Amino acid sequence: MRIEQCFGIQFFVICASIISLLIITFFISDLPAIVLDIMIVIILLVVLMAYLASKETNEVILNNVLLARLNKELNEAEKQATLKAIELQKSNEEQIKINQIKNEFIGIINHELKEPVTAVISGMDIFKAHGISKLNESQLKILNIIEKSGQDMLRLTNNLIELSKIESGKIEIYPEFSPIFNLIEEVLLSLKPEAEKKKIRITTKLDDPTATIYADPQKLKQILFNLIDNSIKYTPEKGSLNIEVRSSADNIMIEVKDTGLGIKKENLDTLFNKFTKHVPGYKGTGLGLYISKSFVEAHNGRVEVESEYGKGTAFRVFLPKVSPN
Repeated sequence: MRIEQCFGIQFFVICASIISLLIITFFISDLPAIVLDIMIVIILLVVLMAYLASKETNEVILNNVLLARLNKELNEAEKQATLKAIELQKSNEEQIKINQIKNEFIGIINHELKEPVTAVISGMDIFKAHGISKLNESQLKILNIIEKSGQDMLRLTNNLIELSKIESGKIEIYPEFSPIFNLIEEVLLSLKPEAEKKKIRITTKLDDPTATIYADPQKLKQILFNLIDNSIKYTPEKGSLNIEVRSSADNIMIEVKDTGLGIKKENLDTLFNKFTKHVPGYKGTGLGLYISKSFVEAHNGRVEVESEYGKGTAFRVFLPKVSPN
């Protein structure tokens, strides 16, 4: 930046005026005193005017410099915003493609995997109902293995479908009033063989056996199934499992408490993450708790867990109580 840009042309006017005053004083000393006085007053006025003008000019220059810098920063910000907009557009396009792949994936699971597995299980049920008496012990054992494997595969496909819906924000909730006791009994009936095999004692306690809950019965049964199935899986033989339901003015609490392996404190924060398995050597996809928590939150509820490693775990599900009107 040049000197006149920093100080303004008035700076040079001041310097010239001072030099002129010195020349007049030293070299033209024979002029009348009044003339000298008038010249000095004029020069001082010029100096004052130049000073004021210089101050204003410097402020304008400074403002121009700041404005130029601001314009530069705005241009840079505009460039960054444009780049981010382009990146966001690309991200949205990629997300659309991912959603399309998810939808295709759900379609494949539904038609190419779930339906055949369901047909096999249904066929096994019919066969067991009419032809089981003709089977020997080995054949019956193989039949049970096939049925168990089919049920496991069906459960896996259902979990994958639910996972895809959760990830895309398409959880469908169809609430209705259902007796809690009946829902628990249905789930326990399907898990009874596994519990009996490990000789696990299951008890249920309801403060109001006739209590009903306004929720999606299928989703609630899946929540209960995942929690109870986990407890049975991680509880050693001859352990115990207690299911308790307590009703308050605002919500209904369902507790599933076991005497199983328990969970380490450092694993509690990630317990509900998808594909999380904290106990090696046990089968499972690590989706059950993630799906259960998502379903509970879809009902505006919450899940709590309390565990002591080596002694057992208690899961508590809190669901809001909704009046009939």
